Amino acid sequence: MNSLIIGTAGHIDHGKTSLIRAINGFEGDTLEEEKERKITINLSFSNLSKEDKNISFIDVPGHKDLVKTMISGAFAFSACLFVVDINEGFKEQSIEHLRILKLLEIEKILLVFSKCDLCKDFLQRAEFLLKEFENLELKPLKIFYTSSLTNLGIEELKQYLFSLEPKNADENLVFHYYIDRIFSLKGIGTVVTGSLNEGKISVGEKIICLDNQKELLVKNIQNHEKNYESMSAFNRVALSLNCNYKELKKGFLLSKKGFFKGFFECDAVVNGDLKNEKMIFCVGTRQIECRSFILKKLAKDKFFVHFKFEKKLFLSFDEKFILLQNNRLIGGGRVLNPVNEPLKKEQKNKLLHLLEKKNFKEVFEFLKNTHKYGFGLLSSYQRFKLNHKEALALAKDLKDVFVDEKELNVYHLWVLDELKNFVFFVLEKNPYAMLSAHFLALRIAWASENLCELLLKQMSDFLDFERGVYFKKGMNFEKLKEKNNNELYQILKKQGIKPDSPYNLYDNLGLDRKSGDEILKKLTKNGLVIRLTHNLFIEKNALENLMQEFLTLLNTQSLDVQIIKKNFKLSRKYAIAYLEYLDKQEAVIKKEEKRFLKTNCLD
Repeated sequence: MNSLIIGTAGHIDHGKTSLIRAINGFEGDTLEEEKERKITINLSFSNLSKEDKNISFIDVPGHKDLVKTMISGAFAFSACLFVVDINEGFKEQSIEHLRILKLLEIEKILLVFSKCDLCKDFLQRAEFLLKEFENLELKPLKIFYTSSLTNLGIEELKQYLFSLEPKNADENLVFHYYIDRIFSLKGIGTVVTGSLNEGKISVGEKIICLDNQKELLVKNIQNHEKNYESMSAFNRVALSLNCNYKELKKGFLLSKKGFFKGFFECDAVVNGDLKNEKMIFCVGTRQIECRSFILKKLAKDKFFVHFKFEKKLFLSFDEKFILLQNNRLIGGGRVLNPVNEPLKKEQKNKLLHLLEKKNFKEVFEFLKNTHKYGFGLLSSYQRFKLNHKEALALAKDLKDVFVDEKELNVYHLWVLDELKNFVFFVLEKNPYAMLSAHFLALRIAWASENLCELLLKQMSDFLDFERGVYFKKGMNFEKLKEKNNNELYQILKKQGIKPDSPYNLYDNLGLDRKSGDEILKKLTKNGLVIRLTHNLFIEKNALENLMQEFLTLLNTQSLDVQIIKKNFKLSRKYAIAYLEYLDKQEAVIKKEEKRFLKTNCLD
């Protein structure tokens, strides 16, 4: 099912709510305050169906103090009924609402002149008002002359609305849903409502609330009180979820896990009257305080801007937003870079120019050349609205790169020289080093295993390969293993009761993990080394001597962790391991956390 979502816009008391009532009989003003003041305060949602077509209506308030509410509704509009009282003409909120529609790129605007029954010559009056509408650089899709009192033009408007085609939804987009209402229903539980503008959702599917990182299960889906197994954009959607309604808030964003990260900043292109100051950033149904920092002025009222937020936002590339200051519209725009990109100002502006043009091939070329140690594609959807397959295809078209399809990283080939220098450094330190891609990747944070494997294979003039291990060319593999076996044993022997962890031992010798593990297993099997814990191996004689010292001390006192730490200057990790090994001695007994000789215990 794909609905057409139509919203209202216009000045207060110009007849927006009355128009919806005339179209579908729905009374939107249900709050006591709305009835008393005779104005719309909250968003109201209704629909009109005909055969297989459905129109969802979002009625917004027109009062200037409620512009935030209007904006939160407008983000969902596919088309707009722009209502103007033909007797009053365009007023303050008429102009502001039109500017918001323009910033949100809502092009299907139907100009509805209301209260025509109160105007003697409404056609002549409309001709005068249309000149003002043209000055606003907006062309209405169609013009209607209506009266909610006499039903003038209402039937014609309804028929025209059903002739409009819904927006085509991109099936590749990920579920992305801002909450606009939350409540709890008896026997059902927590229900949220919102406008589904991107992606698809199904009953039984697991989703995540990005703002509190809570995983949720979709128990039921409704569209205007009808149940559905699944729903895709563009539709008004109610979701029944398995959580306490108090855990959710208006403006929270629901999506699929793994696609969006939160950041305290973003870069964007902005149209409006802007300075470096605080303002309110409105996106979806979320409004948050931010501070703007102009990066570059592009035209009279157009800027590249860096925003900093007081809380994390989970923005995505090309997402639209509106900016308010003192509750008045000052501008709006599109997110170009939703993630933290540590570039200097000049470089940042170059990137934003490319992103604004959506020239992703040049964007990837730019990132390749500016990120010395490669750039990732894991967040390609959030950054570019590209899935991994699309992003990888672009990356593969670049010259002089290695694309790690498994880890989703893109490296300029110049990094291989740096990796090669590291290998030479390891071999210079220990000519008997036994290397692997895993060994290199553990020690070089930015390098993936696949990149390291590529480098090692390219070093065939310097390295031999046998049994999964690379080593200095010309070395005998068996003698190499024996040499490292002896070296590792001598190091453990020298370190005594304070041996390094295996990984530090391997790093010191330039051993890959597999080779190092095999050597320790052999030393343990031959009885030269004792394994006390997962990552604690000690030379046998050192351990036996320590146990003898413990037994000597037990002749005159008890032993516990604190005493061992103090007397032998050991960390708690070592003290606990050695005491647990002491517990295996037949002559020792443990009471609570202390150790005694059995012969010294009366009971």
